Amino acid sequence: GPQPGQLQRYAPENVIIADGLATFKAEKRFGHENNDPSRPTREFTSGLIQSYDKWAQLYGYFEARVKLPTARGLWPAFWMMPDRGAASGLDQWRRRNTGKGAMEIDILEHLTEWGPGRNNIALHWDGYGDDHKGWGTSHIYFGPTPDGWHNFGLLWEPGKFTWYIDGKAVAVFENDRVSNVPSYLKFNIQIGGWATKDVDLAKLPDTFQVDYVRAWQLKDRLPQADEKKN
Repeated sequence: GPQPGQLQRYAPENVIIADGLATFKAEKRFGHENNDPSRPTREFTSGLIQSYDKWAQLYGYFEARVKLPTARGLWPAFWMMPDRGAASGLDQWRRRNTGKGAMEIDILEHLTEWGPGRNNIALHWDGYGDDHKGWGTSHIYFGPTPDGWHNFGLLWEPGKFTWYIDGKAVAVFENDRVSNVPSYLKFNIQIGGWATKDVDLAKLPDTFQVDYVRAWQLKDRLPQADEKKN
């Protein structure tokens, strides 16, 4: 569910898969989190997709082609969280913990109140409490495209992250603390919180569209490569 201070709940019907696109819809619509009457209620509704417990990868290149919303107060994101896997025997929270070598990896975070052409990138590790550490910048700028679509990518190597927008490298982080734990992908629209509580209701509903998300891996890191060696 959403973090404290955010204004949205997530509902399955607010992710529409059609015409080759995943469309995340943000709107002012009251309801329970995930339409479950036992869960908390929120004034706004939006969508989320994640590959937790379905797919995760360590290292590689990750890219999505997206079209961002414009209504003030929205916070679309394309990011990654650690997953140590069911075989670890850990519960959900410890599987996803950002300590012990793992990180939250933010490839795209856009606050619509900034206007077009500005992106935030970030890394978070060692939890979200007193031991939390982070790195990032909200001052990554990019130019327009004819149709409003942009490619956001991340090259994840041992000890190094490189962020890309529309094929151009825009930031690098090199450090021994770069995550070495497989991570899964997430897309969502957050509302309020860091984004702003001043949501422009007149421009809702609005959408965050994803044309594709792709992950590449070096052949020698693929499982079948290890099997052939054995």
